[in-house]
Amino acid sequence: MMMNVRRQCGKRGKLVGWLHCTLAVVFLSVFAVAIVCAQDKEGEKALEERAAGEEATLFPVPNYSGDFWSRSFLTGDWGGLRSKLANNGVQFEAETVHFFQDVSSGGVKRTGRYSGVAELKLKLDSQKLGLWPGGFLFARAEAAFANPVNLAVGGLSPVNAKPVLTLPARDEMVLPHLFLTQFLSEKLLVTIGKLDTTGGDANEFAHGTGNTKFMNLAFSFNPVTTLAAPYSTLGMALGYLPHKDVVLSFAVIDSEGRPNTAGFDTLFKDGTTLSTEGRVTIRPFGLTGHQLAGFMWSNGKYNALNQDPRTIIGSILLGTPLETKKGTWAFYYNFDQYLYTEKGDPKQGFGIFGRAGVTDKATNLNHQFYSIGFGGKGTIPTRDNDHWGIGYYYLDYSDSLTGLIRSRLNLKHEQGGELYYNIEILPWLHLTPDIQIVSTTRRKLGTLLNPGKKVDTAVVTGFRVKIDF
Repeated sequence: MMMNVRRQCGKRGKLVGWLHCTLAVVFLSVFAVAIVCAQDKEGEKALEERAAGEEATLFPVPNYSGDFWSRSFLTGDWGGLRSKLANNGVQFEAETVHFFQDVSSGGVKRTGRYSGVAELKLKLDSQKLGLWPGGFLFARAEAAFANPVNLAVGGLSPVNAKPVLTLPARDEMVLPHLFLTQFLSEKLLVTIGKLDTTGGDANEFAHGTGNTKFMNLAFSFNPVTTLAAPYSTLGMALGYLPHKDVVLSFAVIDSEGRPNTAGFDTLFKDGTTLSTEGRVTIRPFGLTGHQLAGFMWSNGKYNALNQDPRTIIGSILLGTPLETKKGTWAFYYNFDQYLYTEKGDPKQGFGIFGRAGVTDKATNLNHQFYSIGFGGKGTIPTRDNDHWGIGYYYLDYSDSLTGLIRSRLNLKHEQGGELYYNIEILPWLHLTPDIQIVSTTRRKLGTLLNPGKKVDTAVVTGFRVKIDF
């Protein structure tokens, strides 16, 4: 009886989560639409003319037109309403991403699993809404469902990053991102709210959350940053553009943010992260490339990796707290460089990318990280919107692990590779075959999941389907 009650309460809690996040997005949407509808005809016409002539915006107006086979979104233009709203500062987006991956050989367990993520996005442009210039509000609701094969592989870097980002939420809708960006001048902007930290460490060929390019987190952003910079967290960021080819940023964020909580209860109480980053565009031989470097520091408390064995035993048997260390830091670097582009379109071509990072080995298991690879778009004739990538990464685990854990897990390093090809079946429908190889140092007594079992090199095959509504 108690189990049934708990199960029903769990389902009810997840339903409430779906309703809260959906209602939040709907409320903002209705508010924005009401502003548009409140404009008189002359005001609407002026807004549309002004929007049509504007190019400097964070939210360019997409092309919603076209028939079922040629339009960029499955649901199209809604009889012209969608374009009208977008030209007046209101954009709606929805997408689903579906994954099927199979641990074909090696790993902790041979298994195949289906998982996915649904997203709702709302973008508001204050100037096009007739309010004030330079303001942009972004809201995103997400729901990750089912469980990917990450734990069956045996490595620390998830082979499917997208469903992992919203943890601990699972099978429920959350609102991880809600923030306002305000331009104070043409070169200075401020962003405040529930931030999306994956926007940092940008790279032309290897960046994102696993829904369009590489699936492995190691190629989405530098894993040395994950301890101090949660995916979803309250904070404020400043951006400065001193030159058209230079972007500088500085952020202050909560070190304990979670996607399924508002975050005000932990805001700057037990940990604050300071982060700074600079990105420079270069053009050797007329080919575009970027150089990026960043540093972050946190004063939060983190579990020390070099624990006294007696403390570990006490934590397991008696629930006593583990030893903690105050503060952690991380330095990261990445580059991308086109090696070939088609005439007239600098985004059609292929190039090389790489990453490197180092962090505090006393608190972060991901001590050092390196990756390199190639990526491209439209390199096959008549397939201008297909893109692909191939990469290799090396993750060096911290040697500060206490003797007891180190002897049991024998953690030293992890390396892996990934190859994907994103096929545009229709502009709103993409299919991505993917293969990954992940190798970890053989472990003496296996893993925490399977004691006594050695972990062989894992081969993970699968595909991803993305639908834009």
